[in-house]
Amino acid sequence: MWPLLRDSNSHLTQKIGFDWPEKLKDGIALKIRMDLPTSDLDHTVIEGDCYESLSLFYYSTEHFSDRIRNQNERKILRYLIGNKITIPALVDRRAFQTAKERIKTWH
Repeated sequence: MWPLLRDSNSHLTQKIGFDWPEKLKDGIALKIRMDLPTSDLDHTVIEGDCYESLSLFYYSTEHFSDRIRNQNERKILRYLIGNKITIPALVDRRAFQTAKERIKTWH
């Protein structure tokens, strides 16, 4: 999850510094996306798709492109136009729901 947290909280680079994840302290608010995929999704490959663009579209960061690539046996997408590939869940549904409930209690 760190790649997603780093990308979602890039404003902390200016506030705390480039190594802000190592300098986190209690009370620093982090942005956490609440619409993360919690189950595998089907995606129909279209012309121009690449693993990085799919990662950016589904996860809002390119850092998980290898996760999608590995889930789909590292197949070359330009040969799969019109076919379905799997976009793997980024987090477990139950764990994420529990985390959301905990966040509600902190507000």
